[in-house]
Amino acid sequence: MSKNAWEIKKRLSYIKMGIFFLAGLSLLFIALVSIKDFSLFRPGYKIKVVFDFAEGMKRASPVRFCGVDVGEVQEVIVKNGKDKPHTQVKVNIQREIKIPQGSYFFINSLSLFGEKYLEITPPDKFSEYIKERETVEGISPVPLFKLFSSFSKTMSELRAFIKEGEIKESLENTVRNLEDITLEAKGLIKDVRNKRGTIGRLFYDDSLYQETEEFISDIKKNPWKLLHKPKDK
Repeated sequence: MSKNAWEIKKRLSYIKMGIFFLAGLSLLFIALVSIKDFSLFRPGYKIKVVFDFAEGMKRASPVRFCGVDVGEVQEVIVKNGKDKPHTQVKVNIQREIKIPQGSYFFINSLSLFGEKYLEITPPDKFSEYIKERETVEGISPVPLFKLFSSFSKTMSELRAFIKEGEIKESLENTVRNLEDITLEAKGLIKDVRNKRGTIGRLFYDDSLYQETEEFISDIKKNPWKLLHKPKDK
C-alpha cells in the first residue's frame, strides 16, 4: 500500500470519528433541549422561597403557576436562622411570567407518592408583582410524623375523657330516657287495645263520631247558628 493511500484512509477514519462525535453531541444537545428547554432558551429571573419544612424539594423540581410549568428549582439549601433552621429554595421563573405579590407558594405532588413540585397560586386581588431576587414566604407542609403525633394525642385525650365518665353517664341517661319512652308507648298501645283512656275511646267509642256527624248535619240545616251570638246576661 502506498503512502498516499494510507494517508487518505487515515483521514477518512478521522472524518468518520468526527461525524460520530458530532452526531453524539447533537443527540445530547437535543436531549438537553427537550428536558431543559426553559433554562436554555428562555431568560428567567430568580426568586427565593423560604420554608420551615420543604418536603421532597430538590434541584430541577418543576415550578408551576396556575397549574402550568413556568420554571424550575435551581437550588435547595438549609440556612441557620436566629430561632431555628429553615430551607431556602431558589427558583428560576420565565421572564414573561409575572408572579403577583401575595401569591401562595406551597409544595404539591404529581400524585399520592409522585414527584414533588413547587405550586404558585395567585391571590384574588393584587397591585404589584414579585421582583427579581426577592425572598417570599412559603406555606410549609405538615410533616407526616406530626400528623401521627397529633392523631395519637387526640386519641389519648378521647380515652381520658371517656374514663372520666361524662360520656358514659350521658349515654346511660339517654338509654334510660329511651326505655321510659318505650314503656309509655307500650302502655299507650295497651290502653288502645283495651279501649281505655282518651285515645282508646277515640279509636273504639263511636259516640264522639256520631255527635260530630249530628253537629255537622245541624249546621248544614241551620247555618245561621254560626253567625248567632248569644246575648250577654
